[in-house]
Amino acid sequence: MSNPIPAKNQAEQVVCFHDGDCPICELEINFMKKIDKRKAIQWVDINKDKAALDQAGITYQQAMDQIHVMDANGMKQGVDGFVLIWQELPYFRRLVPLVKLPVIGSIMKFGYRLFAKYRLALTGRKASREG
Repeated sequence: MSNPIPAKNQAEQVVCFHDGDCPICELEINFMKKIDKRKAIQWVDINKDKAALDQAGITYQQAMDQIHVMDANGMKQGVDGFVLIWQELPYFRRLVPLVKLPVIGSIMKFGYRLFAKYRLALTGRKASREG
């Protein structure tokens, strides 16, 4: 019989601000939610919880431009934000040392910036400047 994995309390949680209307983003987020057995991450859909954005000091447009992730040490964006998430998840933890390698980290950051810039067009959505 296995021991249940204790959930993290809210003060210890990593908070991920994501676009729940992006089908590509939601595919990845839903997978990560399933493996987040410790409930280490608070998943905030920026389209459903605008008050959380205000509380975190992020505009809707900033959140749409790239993923934002917050922990006890502050806010990170893009790949740096994903690193905060990956550190909390089984399987993904192994990616963290790779991303910290200069060449691989640079490639991943470039790839993410490219994806973030064109993700709305890739998913057939129009750019929105309002929340």
